[in-house]
Amino acid sequence: MINLFYSDEYWGHSQTMNGPKKVVNNLLESLKQENIQYSINVEKFKYNFLVHYDYSGHKKHSQLELENCVIGPQIWFFDDHVKFLIKHLNYFKFIITPSQWVKDLSISKFGFPENKIKIWPVGIKTSLLNRNIKHDCLVYFKRRSNEELDKVVRFLESKNLTYNVISYGNYSESDLEILASQSRFCFLLNGTESQGIAVQEIMGIGTPMFVWDLSNWNDQGSEWSVPATSIPYWSDQCGEKFYHESEMNKTFEKFYAKIGEYDPRNFVEDNLSYKASVNKLLDIFLC
Repeated sequence: MINLFYSDEYWGHSQTMNGPKKVVNNLLESLKQENIQYSINVEKFKYNFLVHYDYSGHKKHSQLELENCVIGPQIWFFDDHVKFLIKHLNYFKFIITPSQWVKDLSISKFGFPENKIKIWPVGIKTSLLNRNIKHDCLVYFKRRSNEELDKVVRFLESKNLTYNVISYGNYSESDLEILASQSRFCFLLNGTESQGIAVQEIMGIGTPMFVWDLSNWNDQGSEWSVPATSIPYWSDQCGEKFYHESEMNKTFEKFYAKIGEYDPRNFVEDNLSYKASVNKLLDIFLC
């Protein structure tokens, strides 16, 4: 039913799981689970889905039936080939972005019409591990400063809480899953996330989240700055968040007092499951 187009070269033959690779992996698993037929790099069915868009994606795109073609979520808006899409809106059905703030970026900074952008998060598989608490905290550290990490460590030590730190790019999937299942909560110290798959995997284990959130994406300088977040998919079920160091202690007291009441796993199952993701993708093709 869906023709998927992607290339392993997009993630550089990485031996470890990364974001682009995870999107494809979870997409395939979710389509299989929901019994949706698909082909890979062959135009066999009605709907064309270019998961990546770069030089090779642009080349493939020019050869496809365009009426039912969607592109994304792995699209780098600064790529010269994306300019072709902006000039030829009739050459695709929709651009897919993984979250609302990335959609807003595509509209406000790159000029895509709102009606050509759809939001679709890839599905998240919830863990089968039982929670077996051995540590107070798992610190998930990604694209933040060492100074901020030092402040988090000092804060946890001042509370006499045990902790482990996992740094992005230096752990295995099993490391993350096991430590998250063994930790009473996760202190999330990460940069802005377009979707935040690893974060949602931690949530899918049932680990409450204490988040030092960000409010802007500044990766390409102030000219391109837009409102953003470290947790694009979130509700009060998941935990608590704060933006400034001065708010940390007060927010933590609130969080720790009700730590048993949070249910991030339920949030993931309701909003980000394989089934929910596939249904959303099919809705986009049927619009």
